[in-house]
Amino acid sequence: MIIKKHLYRLLFISFIVFINILLSKTADAKTTLETQRTDFLEAYDILHKGGLYFGDHLRSYALYPYLDYERIKQHLDKTNRLVILDYINRYDQSWMADDLRTELMKRFAIEKKWHAVSQYYKKGAGGYAAKCLNLEAKTYTQSGAALNQTLKQAMKLWLSGNPRPQVCSSLFQRLLEKGRINNQTAWKRITLAMNKGNTSLAKSLAKFTNDKTLVSVWTKVRKHPAKNLKDKELQKDTPRIRQIIAYGIKRMARKDTNKAKQQWLALQKTHRFNNQEKADIESYIGVRLALDRNPYALQKLYAIPARLRSQDANIWLARLAIRKNDWSKVLNAISALPHDLREKDIWQYWQAYAEKKTGRKVTVNLNKLAQNASFYGFLTADQQNLPYRRLLQKEPNWDQLIPSIAQRPAIKRATELFAINMPKLAKKEWYWQLKQLNNREKLIAAAYAHKINQPFLGINTVSQTKDWNQVGLRFPMRYKKLVQKVARSQGILPAWVYAIMRRESAFDPAISSSANAQGLMQVLPATARSVAKKLGIRNHTSSDLLIPEKNALLGAGYLRQMLTRFKGNYVKATASYNAGPHRIPKWAPDYPLPAPNWIESIPFNETRNYVRAVMSYTTIYDHKLNYKKRRNLRLSYRLQTITPE
Repeated sequence: MIIKKHLYRLLFISFIVFINILLSKTADAKTTLETQRTDFLEAYDILHKGGLYFGDHLRSYALYPYLDYERIKQHLDKTNRLVILDYINRYDQSWMADDLRTELMKRFAIEKKWHAVSQYYKKGAGGYAAKCLNLEAKTYTQSGAALNQTLKQAMKLWLSGNPRPQVCSSLFQRLLEKGRINNQTAWKRITLAMNKGNTSLAKSLAKFTNDKTLVSVWTKVRKHPAKNLKDKELQKDTPRIRQIIAYGIKRMARKDTNKAKQQWLALQKTHRFNNQEKADIESYIGVRLALDRNPYALQKLYAIPARLRSQDANIWLARLAIRKNDWSKVLNAISALPHDLREKDIWQYWQAYAEKKTGRKVTVNLNKLAQNASFYGFLTADQQNLPYRRLLQKEPNWDQLIPSIAQRPAIKRATELFAINMPKLAKKEWYWQLKQLNNREKLIAAAYAHKINQPFLGINTVSQTKDWNQVGLRFPMRYKKLVQKVARSQGILPAWVYAIMRRESAFDPAISSSANAQGLMQVLPATARSVAKKLGIRNHTSSDLLIPEKNALLGAGYLRQMLTRFKGNYVKATASYNAGPHRIPKWAPDYPLPAPNWIESIPFNETRNYVRAVMSYTTIYDHKLNYKKRRNLRLSYRLQTITPE
């Protein structure tokens, strides 16, 4: 018995010693990592500014490649080619190696070593600069059919409405020498540039045309269409001049549709527009009338032959007909859409709805449509009395798959860059790696992003796969306690708060918009001040919007105000959160209208998409929060009828 006691005591002491050693090693490892991070940040700062730092003790650190990269990049002209090649070979799987590879290609191009330029080109790496250098090299090393194919690829790069990198200039000079850039191709690119609003690019291309003056007139028409459509250069009747006139009429219609209509009627008397040219302008004016809520817009769009209507015209004809319950016109418009657009769930839903309303056989597969975790998928499921199948599916066990992605060098670097608060570089690493992954691997990467507390990145990564039914990865449960707390304090649905937060910021508390909306709920500073005052919050400052707890409370408070203002109508309240409450009365129907029909007629693309998204997201989060309690509701329950103001 005494021997046993001594044995147990010895085993216990050994166990304690082992644990202490283990903890000591863990502490040492943690200390080492913290030291490496501190030293790296110091070294990176010095090297990035062009200084010297010899950090050999950091060679085992995941971010050491950045130190070598900065040594080379900051002294590129003086760096030996062999040093650059050594870096590329050692860190081939990195955006830094791709960047230096492009720099090396530039050196070889200057030296006219064209075979070397192509040798170091890596498909998909280096962006437009590397593509241009590679194609330029081929124009010197190829002939016959191969050269012809290279020139075609180069023309695709050149034919853009956006400027290309300066390094592409010599490639484009080769196109000019080979006769590929001429009056016809120059006008194609000028048209692309004008449609993008890049007037400087358009003017620079004028030298390749037979009529430089006409390019100048076009840029003037863009600036002041009403005045410059009367320019004497536009009195002639040629296809090019009719193109510029059409452009000017459309520019006018964006500001004053009635004035554009009058000008259009006058110009038809002096210029012989063909049927397609007429339909194109009529389509544009018809869409502008629809956006202006003109009562004759539906009639105007329907009068244009379906085969000649623009895609936008057919879409807006369908939307206006949905609002007016004119289901035969809805079918007319949808049938004229391109096949890939008709197959989207929105037009599948409205086609089936219109077919039912007109007594026709429903040709849409409603069971398939009802399986989508989307606004129209849920609506279809409600109408067919089907369960939300996608929400009931078991999520894959991503944790088992994550190591296959997490151990990739670029992902390891991204993870460490997030850890030391260098998110810009972290995202650069992340998106570089995504280009190398297939869709399945991207989903695993999204799961890993969530695991390292980067929900915005995870959601964005899933979006690249366009797999909208990945409910688990697309709708994480971040800030759950906070969402429930602020929703309870304001007497609104936590699922609705979650949906707004997910749509507005994808759970990034530091995000800001171009309009200066900030934080999780993307609250504007002026709105925040108003809500804070009504909630009795003292000492509110604009910096509060970057604090999740304060931002969420202010956003929820504003949602409560909108829901009260619009008498419990979630659709109107959601639309007002995005577009402002003052716009909702302007969009009101003259008669009670089902919410889906009203949503479809919202004139702002952003708000229309926003309302659909938030209402479907609310359904998804309601399921996540309440399904086990049997308290979740169907989408249709929250789609109250829209009544006249």
